[in-house]
Amino acid sequence: MDLMGIFSAVTQSASAYKTAVETLDEAKVSAATNELQIQLMHLGAEVIAMQNKSLESTERERSLLRSNDDLTDRVRELEKRIAERGRYELVEEYPGVFTLRLKESCQNGEPMHHLCPHCMDNGSVKSILQFGGGDKGLGSCRACKALYRFLPPKPQRRTRGAFG
Repeated sequence: MDLMGIFSAVTQSASAYKTAVETLDEAKVSAATNELQIQLMHLGAEVIAMQNKSLESTERERSLLRSNDDLTDRVRELEKRIAERGRYELVEEYPGVFTLRLKESCQNGEPMHHLCPHCMDNGSVKSILQFGGGDKGLGSCRACKALYRFLPPKPQRRTRGAFG
């Protein structure tokens, strides 16, 4: 072998070595890239899981806030009913007949009136008893149709018969 042949062989060997090193480096880079991609996929999956948990927490929080608002509204409504009911007192105007009468201290310009206790306490309906018809001592609830006696019934007039 001549000097040129040796030089050419060394150059080819160096080139082959360089290619081998580059190939080895590319393999390492490729392996590192694959590992990095796997880690990024795992990280992405964890981020998605955390977002799902965050969304669930947000939905739970919204649900609890709605429930809180509903309960606050209900409490406010009940407090209003209690305050309105407190303006009336249970009275027995006729033996065994109970009604709710507006307290004198709560009149504030309203005429004295009676409410149906059943409608007020069970249905939160403020039904003022109405008096009318032939018997002025009988109050009627327009909501539930209950009748409340306030005065003794008028004695019925006897009609004379043909032989009287």
